[in-house]
Amino acid sequence: MLEIKTIRNQLITDEEKDGFCFRSGCNQTLAEGDLISEMAGYNASFTEADYNGMLAVLKDVSVKYLAKGYNVEYPFGTLRPTASGTCSKVSDSFSLNSGNHKLGFLFSIAPQAQEEIVRNLEYKQVAPDISGIVKIYRICTLNADASENDALDLLPSETLRISGRNLSFDFSDEKQGVFLENESTRLKVTHFHRAGTNIVDAVIPYGISAGDYSVKVVTKPGASYFADVSSEQLTVNSVIAE
Repeated sequence: MLEIKTIRNQLITDEEKDGFCFRSGCNQTLAEGDLISEMAGYNASFTEADYNGMLAVLKDVSVKYLAKGYNVEYPFGTLRPTASGTCSKVSDSFSLNSGNHKLGFLFSIAPQAQEEIVRNLEYKQVAPDISGIVKIYRICTLNADASENDALDLLPSETLRISGRNLSFDFSDEKQGVFLENESTRLKVTHFHRAGTNIVDAVIPYGISAGDYSVKVVTKPGASYFADVSSEQLTVNSVIAE
């Protein structure tokens, strides 16, 4: 089911009209195995193994032609690769994965499929977030050129980027800040390259033991403390002495 909540709009043009906005998320996932089972139950003339093979071929063909720069049409919509990034001169060339030159993907739902989804959509509105509550959306690492990297393996002194909302905290309060935690360790980060409301760039401290860690951010925008923990873990590796 689609869960919809109301949050404060950070891009207000008229507070009386758009001081708040809607955000949503799905509380369930139809995994690939579940999709295959559903397809097998839809038509008994094909087995789950048949559908598994069909999806494998569909994936291979789709990936092949997306890599060629094609729009790939499905019965319910179209998937297309997109390039993004910036440059200083009109004559500059696009170089994938250099700087902020990135590859993305857009999916456009087919009109008939959209009409059916709109007609049958299951959704509910959930309680709005408390104003000021901290939320971690994503963690990643930074390359030497400051570009983002989804690989969550770091060494001490390397930089972890935390993206979210209401991440600001009081440096003078020992209870607030960025913490790296596992079953045996809770370490507070003390050095930052950036500490904003939506992005925090935290430096992994020397002396931390190698291992897997959750990232926790604690804030106190008013009278109460708020905390959020990353859904992903990062791996800190030992520094190898030369």
